[in-house]
Amino acid sequence: MKKVIGIAFITCGLTACSDGDLVFENLNFDNVQIQKCINNELYFKTNNNELLLVDFSNNLNGIEGSVLDTLAPLNQPQNFLTNSTNKIYYRTYDSQIKADAICAILAPANPKVTSEFISSPGGKVHYTRMMTPVVSETGVNINYTYTINFENVTLSNGSSEIKYATLPYGSYVYDSSRMTFNFTDNFIVCDNVLTSRTSNEIIKVQLPQDFVFPTVNQKQTIAINDTNLLRYYVFRKPFTVDEGQECELPNVAIKEDWQAANGSLEIESIVVKNTSGTITGYRHNIKLIQAQFIKDGSAFSIADKPLGTYAL
Repeated sequence: MKKVIGIAFITCGLTACSDGDLVFENLNFDNVQIQKCINNELYFKTNNNELLLVDFSNNLNGIEGSVLDTLAPLNQPQNFLTNSTNKIYYRTYDSQIKADAICAILAPANPKVTSEFISSPGGKVHYTRMMTPVVSETGVNINYTYTINFENVTLSNGSSEIKYATLPYGSYVYDSSRMTFNFTDNFIVCDNVLTSRTSNEIIKVQLPQDFVFPTVNQKQTIAINDTNLLRYYVFRKPFTVDEGQECELPNVAIKEDWQAANGSLEIESIVVKNTSGTITGYRHNIKLIQAQFIKDGSAFSIADKPLGTYAL
């Protein structure tokens, strides 16, 4: 019978294993980050001269893609079975292996493969799509991650087998967005909605119906709630705004749509005067105070963040 290499969490009946060699060995990739080839769906880990690779390729109606679904519900585990296309590979080489050798269309002459184990059909691959906001002083990064694990996987080289009942593979950040909260263009007011933008972001704040910008030096606070709504959009690509369309959302796909669930908006109004003391205008500095943003069950908070200025 085939030689069996047992891994942690594997149990075997005496009658099933009595006539074969049982060797305990662990694949050591626990503290290694998952990498991905740029031009295909190969996800891999390397550890000196070892490689653990998964092929997530999918061909649907002649269109190359991935079995990892970017539209899968967040935080809900998905799974599929290993098959003739979606395989797991464990290889050893005669020297250290690097990413450029793994992803090359033509495999380099060196290093050479010294052993290869390939998954048998029927092993289960679990993945969960997660979204993690990371707040810093300069903005918020939104990271989209796949967390990947294997279950009941058998890797074979034709004469020996490596079996795992469970094997955590790790996490891979497959996409990200950035919310700068830095609106250097002046805000405008559209139907009582404060609006500003960057090259690929728009923020909109619904003001109270009776709100009037003051003409004296003054600081006031507006509660953010279902009535005084704040929305923050990030678009998939930069956009331009045509004259007369400043109040409309651009015809570009929205990547992020976050809503402030609570907090407050501070408006500091300043009377602007020239050197002779004549009033030349009014400046209203806009700041977020203790605002919590929510989207798809995830949330983050902004404690104290200037947004920009509305000038008259």
